[in-house]
Amino acid sequence: MNILLLVCLLPACQEGQQEGQQDSPIITMDEQVCREQSLKNIAMWEYMNDWYLWNDALDQNSVLADFLSIDDLLADIKEKNPLDRYSFVVSKQESDDMFVNAQTFGYGMANSTDEMTDELIVNFVFDDSNAQKIGLSRGDRITHIAGNNLSELLSKADFSWAEFWLTIEQSQLVAFTWRQLDGTVITREMIQSKVTTNTVFATEVIESEVGKIGYLVYNSFIDPSSEDLNQVFRYFKEQNVDELIVDLRYNHGGTSRMSNQLASQIGGDNVFGEIYNAPTNNANHVSAVEIFNLNKAEHYLSLSKVVFITTGESASGSEVLINSLKPFLEVKLVGQKTYGKPVGMRVAQLCDEVIFAITHHNHNADGYGDFFDGIAVDCPAIDSVAGPWGSSKDPMLSEAVYLLEHKQCSPYLNSATSQKTRLMTKPLYREFSTTKPFATVSH
Repeated sequence: MNILLLVCLLPACQEGQQEGQQDSPIITMDEQVCREQSLKNIAMWEYMNDWYLWNDALDQNSVLADFLSIDDLLADIKEKNPLDRYSFVVSKQESDDMFVNAQTFGYGMANSTDEMTDELIVNFVFDDSNAQKIGLSRGDRITHIAGNNLSELLSKADFSWAEFWLTIEQSQLVAFTWRQLDGTVITREMIQSKVTTNTVFATEVIESEVGKIGYLVYNSFIDPSSEDLNQVFRYFKEQNVDELIVDLRYNHGGTSRMSNQLASQIGGDNVFGEIYNAPTNNANHVSAVEIFNLNKAEHYLSLSKVVFITTGESASGSEVLINSLKPFLEVKLVGQKTYGKPVGMRVAQLCDEVIFAITHHNHNADGYGDFFDGIAVDCPAIDSVAGPWGSSKDPMLSEAVYLLEHKQCSPYLNSATSQKTRLMTKPLYREFSTTKPFATVSH
């Protein structure tokens, strides 16, 4: 399950050095190397031979001079190693914007396609984005863009979003028509612009049969959200929450530091001093064990159990978070099986580009890390986007609350009322794949 983002970004991403951190290891900044592609290829190849988790699978007969970019070289490496669905290359600026500046360029929302009606469903909207400013919100259904009827466009077998957006300039004012949950139809115009990608989408306290349930929707493990999480847990402590539901349904991952912080704030006294992650590298390197770390956060809970809401979009840092808590807490999953990325990245800079290459395999304190096929859920549920965050009509949230109240899955499995949706991998504008963020990078 993948989400289509109307933003020019690598929205959320996944372990080694922090993904995108400014002080990433530098392979080389030598001017001559940076001028000559063949030398850049050699520098990258030497780095991959040294650090790549599957370095013994590299084809040593590769003709490095044949590759026109290090991205092409990496693509060839991945093609010959089916296990690697994850490694990628971006510019230094894109990397910094993603993980350091928390910025991107676009309209500022993510969407999925309802295959029954060929409409775009708004999955989420970033704060202060142009999409939010014109009134779009989670659950709205976009029916027309720039005068084009989406039902007609999406019903065509050869329709391509990439080709569609080539017809629209970045600075062009574009009309969007959408239908709200109450049936109201609205048409308004907006342009693309710089978007600051907030990561906490909702923080609520739900009254239930088992007391107060804290509900957190967290979208990406990026460093600027550290203080936001600190305030979230201060609020939960002030409200004396008894249980916790963490919604990671669209969370592709991010930095290991933030994944560790959230895990530590959830487990508190039950995890302090314990192993959060025990990564293993190739034979050339030994990786240090990571201990649960609050990352300077002051507020935390000391829970004995937690419920996570997940989908196929929940990847990397989300999966490490879940896996790391399992040896110490009762961990339950509601929704759909996670993406499957138990490996992490050491981020390294080569000239003006940043290489996110897989360098280690993550394991929890029990030594478990075999979830290449994803982490299975305890209670299945669908993401119908039936209302705003926290809505009682949300099948995933309702199932999570039911699980806490009854200590078992509901008898309905709420699949009968779902609409069939297709969540897409590529953003509506430009060819940045949102699967690139499926990476957790260690510090």
